[in-house]
Amino acid sequence: MVCSVLLAALFPWIGDRDPAMAVFRAREAERAPDPVVLEAIRTELDLPQTPWESMGRALTFDFGTSWVNKGRSAAAIAWEGLPLSLTVAALATLVAVILAYVLALPRLLRVVRRHGRRGGAVDVTAMAVLGSVPEFVLAVVLLVTFALKVRWFPVTGLSALPVLALAIPSAGLLGRVALITIDGVAAETWVDSWRLNGVSARRTARAIMARTAATMAPLVVLFFAGLLASTVLVENTFGMRGFGSTALRAAVNQDLPVLQVVLLTVVVIGVAAGMVAHLVRQLVLAPLVGSDTETSAARVHAKPRGLVPLVAVLLPLLLVLAGLARPVVITPGQRLAPPSLALPLGADQLGRDVWARVAHGAVYTIGTAVAVTAVCAVVGIVLGLSGRWAAQVGDALNALPAVLLGLVLAGIFGGSLVTAAHAVVLVGWIPLAAHAATVVAETKTTGYYQWARLAGASRARLVGVHLLPTVVPAVVRHAASRVAHNALALAGLGFLGVGAAHDSPEWGVVLSESIRYVERAPWVMATPTVLLILLGVAAALATDTDLTLQRRRAGAKATGAARG
Repeated sequence: MVCSVLLAALFPWIGDRDPAMAVFRAREAERAPDPVVLEAIRTELDLPQTPWESMGRALTFDFGTSWVNKGRSAAAIAWEGLPLSLTVAALATLVAVILAYVLALPRLLRVVRRHGRRGGAVDVTAMAVLGSVPEFVLAVVLLVTFALKVRWFPVTGLSALPVLALAIPSAGLLGRVALITIDGVAAETWVDSWRLNGVSARRTARAIMARTAATMAPLVVLFFAGLLASTVLVENTFGMRGFGSTALRAAVNQDLPVLQVVLLTVVVIGVAAGMVAHLVRQLVLAPLVGSDTETSAARVHAKPRGLVPLVAVLLPLLLVLAGLARPVVITPGQRLAPPSLALPLGADQLGRDVWARVAHGAVYTIGTAVAVTAVCAVVGIVLGLSGRWAAQVGDALNALPAVLLGLVLAGIFGGSLVTAAHAVVLVGWIPLAAHAATVVAETKTTGYYQWARLAGASRARLVGVHLLPTVVPAVVRHAASRVAHNALALAGLGFLGVGAAHDSPEWGVVLSESIRYVERAPWVMATPTVLLILLGVAAALATDTDLTLQRRRAGAKATGAARG
């Protein structure tokens, strides 16, 4: 926490050597600096003269006044919309939990009725589709459909629409966790004991659902903190003056004192959520330790087969890359042209081929996401090998979103794809490091590691021979599943105008440009949206399903042998 306070205090000195110069650049981007004007700014805002003075004030939580709204406290501006964002995040979390359990109900019924895992890949795909829908795109679709056309809800302000825009993608993410948790609970020995003793299927289902809720409770707390910081993705669309929209305005105007308060608020909320999640985990799951929760080997279900669905999902993504051979040329005569043989995906507002543009944008969005994820994986492995502290940091900071951190960095360095990538890296390593630390701790308890350590193996040999072969594959699989998540974060920052440049083909920028034409040319927004969803589905299928055909072949051989 102290490190976060001191880092926030250094914001003006990171962007410029002098806070007065930072204020001057925020107010007068083109004008040459004048020493008299700079001194007047220092006097007007009572700016610190040295970094040490900035850190001293920060330790007393004194960040001064806003650089844009003269005379107003930075804390008052930053916290003005916090109650509204808290309300939206709380309602979205509640709706997401309810939707997740409703969507997971068919899997629960199949497990209780012993129908196996048929349709498992369908469940995973459905959850992944919901979880991969960009919140900012869903907000625009809900606004146009239910506020402008049907007129069931107001266009601006708090209503069910911004809540649903945040809740539906979160329900998909929570639903995936619920599916995995239900399968794990159903494999515990007490389920077989209840069935053998004649306990009804309804009572068993309620018990499994209660155990699933207990396991997921800490995750729900972290989701709430993440949604609070992600409200910026929908508040701007619905004209809500909440905490997120305040952060966006401060980033665009380079109002660093407000961004300092925003960062500290997010860190405090993230750390508090991590502590509450840890406490909930201890209170809810501690009574289960030593109970009949061992997993029955006979009840462990294999992952559903997902190779064919994965190929079907990846095929459109690969076909889109064929558009790299098509030129991106402005053609006024074909502005907003619908899809045709010449333009399979239509044209945008400047007459550019949408297929060609999203293909070039894939290099920015997916390419940057892959590079960022690779860096996060390397950092996560290195820090995970250093000890259990990485897992503890992960519990405390796992709720910090890349989007809000990207706003802070954009306020300091200006918006760009590089800035957005740095924001994703700064938080993307946390879950990977926590996972690596957990795998390391588990590996150190194994017999072969203990034998090697007692036999006098060096630290380098223990790491290289016994830890890395176990840690690296696990973290790489986890990292692969986060490529889509990182791509969504990059697209979100591009959509907000603090990521890639405004004329970039990056998918978030394309989505931002397509908003005003969503009714006349929906294909412009639909194309990158569908591609982002397919990317998320591909990541989910690659992680949560079996991509081999060995089990099917083995089953065929067994059937043939039985017939023989």
